[in-house]
Order: sequence, then structure tokens, then C-alpha cells
Amino acid sequence: MKKISIIGSIIILFTIFACIALSSGGNANTLYLLNWGEYINQELITKFEQEYNAIVIEETVTSSETMYQKIMAGTTSYDVAIPGDYMVTKLYKEGLLKEIDVNNQELKNLNNYKTMFNDDLTKLREASMKETITYSMPYFWGAYSMIYSTKNSEVEEIVKQNDFKALFDKSLYDFDVKTGMYSTARWAVASYLMSNNFNPNEESFNDNDVVSGIKGASFDVWGDDQLKRKVATGDLDLVFTQLGDFFDALYLALDEGLDKNNSGDGLEGLDFNVYVPKTTAAFFDSMVIPTTTKNEELANLFINFMLDPQNAFENALAVGYSPTLKSVANLYIENKDELYYEDSENPSRNVTLGNLTAKYPFYLNPLYNSSNVYLFEPKDSNYMTKCETIVNQAKSALESNNNLGLVCCIAFGSVVIVGATSYITYRIVKKKHGSRKISK
Repeated sequence: MKKISIIGSIIILFTIFACIALSSGGNANTLYLLNWGEYINQELITKFEQEYNAIVIEETVTSSETMYQKIMAGTTSYDVAIPGDYMVTKLYKEGLLKEIDVNNQELKNLNNYKTMFNDDLTKLREASMKETITYSMPYFWGAYSMIYSTKNSEVEEIVKQNDFKALFDKSLYDFDVKTGMYSTARWAVASYLMSNNFNPNEESFNDNDVVSGIKGASFDVWGDDQLKRKVATGDLDLVFTQLGDFFDALYLALDEGLDKNNSGDGLEGLDFNVYVPKTTAAFFDSMVIPTTTKNEELANLFINFMLDPQNAFENALAVGYSPTLKSVANLYIENKDELYYEDSENPSRNVTLGNLTAKYPFYLNPLYNSSNVYLFEPKDSNYMTKCETIVNQAKSALESNNNLGLVCCIAFGSVVIVGATSYITYRIVKKKHGSRKISK
């Protein structure tokens, strides 16, 4: 698993070539793919090219917003893109998506679009994105969650009892817990709302209450991908994250041998775990056909190809995120003895797919523990600015309190030093001159 990281440098060079090729237009056998970095098994691209006598040119981006901008610009003939769920809705509402050919009897995998995906995921799509069901095919999915250290059993107990509240109320702990939050302002606001069992898409909340709540959390670290790393290495006890980030951290920890420092091997030797709260938000990326396409037939063939159970299984093994297809979940169970991680020099550290899915049931069904699940809705720039303002106010207020505390400490220290100095001076003078004699 995670073979993709090996070819990261190749992808960089390929992306440079892709940018040149994209600007020159395509031909009948070329498919232009707009994707995230390291988010597809390159062996499958080669297989598709050979099977359909085609060329796939992949361009990678780092956000759904960038995908939107590129599709909106219309300067490149993207045939397939893989944006996040809320961006699928936005693209659909703005008329920027083509309907996928789900009724083409030659595309057998597309014909099963109503029943082939995880049941919980299907319910979410039908409830919140029903109009986009024939315009998008889920690729990978997950849920907003928490990565926590298992070095102190109290952390796990509090996390499972309090869900996201465990991030925002340090008084729940009997020790100096270290927590972290992503710098993405909307995630900070949404997780606070969910910690109080509110809809994370709510806009009518009291700004001061949210500022106070985020300030009260007094996160030790605001960051991004380094948060998962800090829990894995024991520098933090608890952080907010996406489920896929946990599995990234898991594989990296095994690859770096972090389990070797403990008595257990493989998964049993790692000092961190993941938990998806009962109230949370799910997310998923989907394959879509933008209206920029000049090769719609090949685009449908590609999506149908990627939804083939065996191909999707191989893709999940390479990428490492939770598969959306029920058939792929079954293949994980059927192939439980296949290796997820291998240490040829120390086989006791080997981890099988069965080990992975048994210890982390969230992998095959991110929502198996959740009863109140949302999808983030598209928000305008005013709302995003509001979230940024709230987080900045919370940070500033906390910094002011910390500075005040520092000033008080310095002032108190100064008083102590002055007092001590005066006392020492007094003792020295007294010793030198002796006690004063009083005449009677």
C-alpha cells in the first residue's frame, strides 16, 4: 500500500509536461484529468491507456477551489475532474457539469450507480445532493475526526465520552493536555458547532459565543498536515483532522518504524488512534465530467473503468483512503491476508488488510459509529470571511490573555526579586554593623 509515494518525483515532472500539453489542446484519444496530487494509482492509468489506446494527461491541484477556477476559466479541455462534495454541488448549480452516461448498457459499472456505493454514503447523497447523483460518482470518502495519543488512557476515554467537546474543554482532563486545530477557519468553527451538537452549516450563531468557545479551547498548535505527525510522535495528545490524514500518518509511522520503540509490533506498537464522533460531517470526492470536455465518450469510459471493483480495489490499496464501493469493502475482507504494510527484514511488523480493518473499522465505513451526520454546504465569501474573523479574534484574545499573564508573572517576579534583594541587603548591613543599641 502507499506505492504512490514512491513515484512522487515522477508525478512532478509529469505535471510539468501536462501543463505544456494541456495548453496545446487534445485529440480523440487523449483524456485530460484534473486531480489532487498522489490521488490515483498510476498503474491503473497505464492500464487504461493500453486498454483504450488512449493517453491520459493529469494535472494536479491542491484544492477544490482551484479546480473550480480552472474549470470556470474554460481554457483547458478537462474531461474528468475529482472535486470535493460541496464543489460538485456548486459546479452542478452553475451548469458546469455534464450528466454521466449511467444508462449506457455497455458501461456496466455505471449502470449500478444507485446501489453500488456504501449505504451510509448513498443516504447522505440522496438527502443532500440528490440532484447531482447522475452527475458525479464518489471516488474516496471519509469523515471529520480526531487523532489522539494512546500514551495516556484518560485521553481515549474522554474523547469517546465527549466527542468533539474533548477538543474544546480542557477542564475535562486531569493533566495538561496538548491539543491542535487546523488553521482552516471553517473547520475550527464547524467543529466547535458540532461539539455543541449544532449543524456545522449554521450561520445564525452568536459570533461572540463561538469566539469565546474557540478561545477557551486554547489550542497549543494551529497548523495543517504537521498536526497528525505531532500526535504520532507524542508532541500532541489530540487534534482535529480528516480521516484520510490518519491513515496517511499510520502508514508513515510504520514506514519510519515508530512502533519499534514499544513492546508491540506493527499496529500494536503505535501510540495513536483515531475516533469519528457520533455527531460529525462526512466528505467525499467524486469523479465528474466538466462542460469543458471535448472527449465525453472517453470520459465516461474512464469513470466506468475506475469503478470496476478490481480496479477500485487496486486504487484504494495504492492511495490508502476509504473506498466508496461496497464491492471493494468486500474485497478487503476476502483478501484479508494480503499485506497492507510489509517489513521483509522483520515479518513480525507486517500488517495485513485484515489487521487494518479489524483495528480500524472506520476505514471501511467512516460512519459506522455516527448517528448525526452532515455534509458541509457551499458557502459564499462573506461566510468564509466571518469564520476567519472569528478565529483571528479568538487567537488575539488568547494571545492578549497570555501576554497579560506574562506581564503579571514578570511583575510578581520583580517584586519577589526586589524584596529578596532588600532583605539580603538588610542582613548584610546588620551583620557588618551589628544590632543598634538604644540608649535608655
